[in-house]
Amino acid sequence: MHKALQFHPDAGIKALIFDCDGTLADTFPAHYRAFKEALEIYNINFETGFYGARLGLSRYQLVTELEAHYKMRLNDIYIASRTAELFLTHIGSVRPITVTTELVHRFHGIYPLGVASGGQRTMVTASLNAIGLLDRFETVVTIEDTGKGKPHPDLYLAAAENLKILPEHIQAFEDTDEGIEAARSATMKVIDIRPHYTPDPTTW
Repeated sequence: MHKALQFHPDAGIKALIFDCDGTLADTFPAHYRAFKEALEIYNINFETGFYGARLGLSRYQLVTELEAHYKMRLNDIYIASRTAELFLTHIGSVRPITVTTELVHRFHGIYPLGVASGGQRTMVTASLNAIGLLDRFETVVTIEDTGKGKPHPDLYLAAAENLKILPEHIQAFEDTDEGIEAARSATMKVIDIRPHYTPDPTTW
């Protein structure tokens, strides 16, 4: 479900930085299907309700939640590599989130644009390519670049440094509490897109 996002940057804004998953790209179907298939080796029936209640968690956080729920240890290294492989097989299910992708088209060439994502680079670049936006960004920062995910500010600070723009002059767009905290900790202004976009679990 999409509800128009009215965005008029103030005079101090000199760049825009977007989260990827759930902000620019609806990757939830692909992530859900990749996790569901990766977890089959553990005989876990990964339900949409479980995932839907935990949207925005990093892979590591989600694995931790699964371990607590099912009272078993999971191999995070295996899950990381397996879900990355499987995600790419479901890349056709990734769709643009128009309330934000319209802003990318609108402000491309006017402001420097960047992505700050806690996802793995292979999946983030594949997602941006799937929605036709990869070439619109001057920088794409992922977890491999910083080693620290959100709510730490490192991803946003790295993107700002790459753009050569002070963080306080950057507008961020996010869809999770952790992402909003990360952008604010980096002294950026941030817009929560959740009032403007609701994922549809029936598409997973």
